[in-house]
Amino acid sequence: MRSVSLREVARATAGTLEGNGALTVGTVGTDTRDLGGKDLFIALKGQRFDGHAFIEQAVDTGATAAIVERKNPNVTPFRRLFPDFPLVLVRDSLTAMGDLAKFVREGLDVVAVGITGTTGKTCTKDYLVSVLSTGRRVAASPGSYNNEVGIPLTIFQAEKKDRVLVAEMGARHPGDIKRLAEIVKPEFGLITNVGPGHLELFKTEEVVAGTKAELARAVPEEGVLVLNGDDPWTRYISKQTKARIVRFGHGRSADYRAEHIKLEAGGRPSFVLHGPGLEVRVNLPAVGRHQVQNAVAAAACAHQMGMNASRIARGLKGAILSPWRTEVVESNGCTIISDAYNANPCSMNAAIETLTEIGSGRRTIAVLGAMTELGKDSRHYHEEAGRYLASNDVDLLVTVGRRARYYASAAVAEGMPKGSVFRCESPDEAAGLLGKIIETEDVILIKASRVAGLESIVEKLGKPCFSREKLVANV
Repeated sequence: MRSVSLREVARATAGTLEGNGALTVGTVGTDTRDLGGKDLFIALKGQRFDGHAFIEQAVDTGATAAIVERKNPNVTPFRRLFPDFPLVLVRDSLTAMGDLAKFVREGLDVVAVGITGTTGKTCTKDYLVSVLSTGRRVAASPGSYNNEVGIPLTIFQAEKKDRVLVAEMGARHPGDIKRLAEIVKPEFGLITNVGPGHLELFKTEEVVAGTKAELARAVPEEGVLVLNGDDPWTRYISKQTKARIVRFGHGRSADYRAEHIKLEAGGRPSFVLHGPGLEVRVNLPAVGRHQVQNAVAAAACAHQMGMNASRIARGLKGAILSPWRTEVVESNGCTIISDAYNANPCSMNAAIETLTEIGSGRRTIAVLGAMTELGKDSRHYHEEAGRYLASNDVDLLVTVGRRARYYASAAVAEGMPKGSVFRCESPDEAAGLLGKIIETEDVILIKASRVAGLESIVEKLGKPCFSREKLVANV
């Protein structure tokens, strides 16, 4: 980021400056483990950690100033040890971090894009960044830097030559996206969809829609809002904005749509992209039919930002998606579909479809962990996914963890043979089981919410571990 003085930092954060106000800082960090070379340390406090306990380490790693909470008990003893170290004292360091990012953003010469949605927002962001990067310098959220910490860090890492800022926006509470949009100030907004995600926190899908609509309200009248024309909540969201609306989807009423969709080798889609004055053949690097919708959403936004057909096609084909999202690993003659970063009912169904598409003519195995934060209807959504899996003729089901057992009971009730269903309590147990039952040419889906830790199964399956021991299902 551009260098700012501590006096400006204090003004932007409504903080009290102790030290040299003319001192400038140009880099920001929140974790002393990777703070080396960064000027300004922001001491964040969470439920299980307190960065104020590490201010001294921040000094040791080269920080020249820090933002701290004035009432934190670690500040006084630090001040006794370092009486001259510059501090900006604030009421809440997380709020101050956002306020400083907002100030830095206002000094950037960029067009900003905000992306949110229940599913697909990270992949859509990755596609959009790849397309825009064919013609412009882009600063973007790495991975899933989509919250009140990740977005400020993205802004702090932006450089003077960047011309576009792409910010993925996640939410755990109503008002979260409103706050992130205040920081980012997006001229373009993109909402991938609205579905039953984080219902433990949001309670109803209507609240989810209202939270996603916070982005729609933030896009200015002269801006553009890109919406999913196939989503039933789009009509409601459309009424929440004064911006110009363009739609992507499968229907003829969509401004941007994919036609002649085909799955090429390895399950990678190709299609013809249609839009206003736009028609181009697109090949995607990722697997799964659901990736088409993500790519069309990104293409719609990129086209509205001035990217032509050839750049869109080239950018989509060359996109590198964030880890653990429908990655395909070839190991020991098997195909492993690793999608263990996140899971909700929509993405689970898409993953099952991908398994059956890639596994056509081969034996298919679904290794499923729990979908978290679904609230009181959690059992219903797990059972629904189990029925969907059985109706798609998946050959074997391995569940991991207590809540994942609902997949098994529903799949059996839907007609899946009991001998084809196995229940495991942990990823280690599941990996051991798979080592005994998988055969050459199998196609294996590994899917769950991140907390289930199923990515460890992918690592273990990369090692030679096959045996031919006869197993009995334990449903």
